[in-house]
Amino acid sequence: MTDGDCPGDGIDWIEAWRCRQRRHRTSSTYKDGRHLWSREENARRYDASSRDEYGPRVAETIAGLPLSPTARVLDIGAGPGTLALPIARQVQEVVAVEPAEGMTTVLAGHLERDKVRNVRIVRKRWEDVDPAVDLEPPYEIVIASFSVTMEEIDEALLKMDAVAAPGGMVALYWFLDPSFYDLASGALWPGLHGSPYHGGPRADLLFLVLVQLGFLPRVEVLEFERTYRFGTMDEALDYFSPSLSIEDERGRSLLRDYLEGLARPGRDGGVVLRHPSRYARVWWQKRGTPGTGA
Repeated sequence: MTDGDCPGDGIDWIEAWRCRQRRHRTSSTYKDGRHLWSREENARRYDASSRDEYGPRVAETIAGLPLSPTARVLDIGAGPGTLALPIARQVQEVVAVEPAEGMTTVLAGHLERDKVRNVRIVRKRWEDVDPAVDLEPPYEIVIASFSVTMEEIDEALLKMDAVAAPGGMVALYWFLDPSFYDLASGALWPGLHGSPYHGGPRADLLFLVLVQLGFLPRVEVLEFERTYRFGTMDEALDYFSPSLSIEDERGRSLLRDYLEGLARPGRDGGVVLRHPSRYARVWWQKRGTPGTGA
């Protein structure tokens, strides 16, 4: 540093995000969401768990959105419809962007079963979506809930803002502290894969990226206790193993030892794991000029 400089002066926060995301993805045997959830059985496990355990968080998320019968909503990284399905009951249309084949299969099954006609699936990564071809903007509400994993974060965020209607809301939900998977990966990755585990960027850096892009986002810190319930420890191993890139019995044994140190017996004799966490809702209201927020 030169005289007068302070730590943090001149930092390119966009490049910092890219660097952390690249480092995260270089963890040995890392699988991104598209590959992790390409298998339908993994997607169905996630869907069953999200419906059982994410109820309070989903309700809190929906309560914070300006839903109306005439609103059109874009849900980026929609998964099996955790948000898209309940939101669809209150709006004109939901466009669900989701690249993972397993997730879109589960979501399409829900739409058919429940005869939901106002949800359209775009089976692409957000980075690959061409708004002029794949979408019909503008949208009154744009959501990316725990799906802000793009390396080229500046392009991704500017595209979200671009497809929002003037006065519309862009709402991002992202981790503030280590998730259960981050903690488990940090503890187990060296033994499982022979290399350290590097977590990805979090909501504090996301805020700084947005400021660098010229947005003035609002931030709300929210708390959520994630509770995992399983009938047996083997069910827990089946659920967590794909996310930890575990494919053999040695890995399952290491994971079993770790989970048994955290698990508590359920009322019905099953297995319960609890993880309190904080996450952030980072949002802005689009102004008439792209690249600015309220």
